[in-house]
Amino acid sequence: MGVGAVGPPSGRPVGEAGRAGREGRTLVLGLGNKILSDDGVGLLAARRVAERMGGRVDHAEACVATLDLLPVIAGYGRVLVVDAYLSEADPPGRAVRVTPESLPRGFGYRSFHTLPFREMLEFGRACGLPMPREVVIHGLCVREVSTFGRTLSPGVERRWRAWADGIARREEAARPRRGGPREARPSRGSAAPTRSEAPARRRRPRRSLPRDPGGRGSFRRPGW
Repeated sequence: MGVGAVGPPSGRPVGEAGRAGREGRTLVLGLGNKILSDDGVGLLAARRVAERMGGRVDHAEACVATLDLLPVIAGYGRVLVVDAYLSEADPPGRAVRVTPESLPRGFGYRSFHTLPFREMLEFGRACGLPMPREVVIHGLCVREVSTFGRTLSPGVERRWRAWADGIARREEAARPRRGGPREARPSRGSAAPTRSEAPARRRRPRRSLPRDPGGRGSFRRPGW
């Protein structure tokens, strides 16, 4: 896929005509450039995640600025972004996981073409587009993304398959909690269980995402 190209989600066209079938579905979106060596790792990993999850998710690929992604993600319930994470301090192959809200806001002059990811979502909502209710960004640490080539560096090559498989396993493990059957409510004629009779609910500890993964790197899409 060349620079600036957008691949439509599998089986679902890009644009307003294709949004009807997206509601409640998950999109696996691979970002990167396949001719810039490690920058293409997000494309490879997203394909592997989508293959492992089969028809339960849609799949798209892109090498564009964030504003151009609006028609690709609009209408989906969830979006998993899979991308390279540029860091000179972290070892190649280290995985990071963030949300747009945890990414620092941009600063200085920028055009609509380089709108940061979080502001892009806010812009889409302001325009009345149905933005995903949840976006998770998965990144794999790389050292540089400016070398022309179609092969990955050794450290990234060793890690990307296990990284992609881990993303798929995490999604599969979370799926019953998102879409599983609800508990049956007591009918009007039956008495609700008292506090002493009701089974105790175990509270799960909340896992907070890092506000800046590693504190030293960045995703290489314009404006991130």
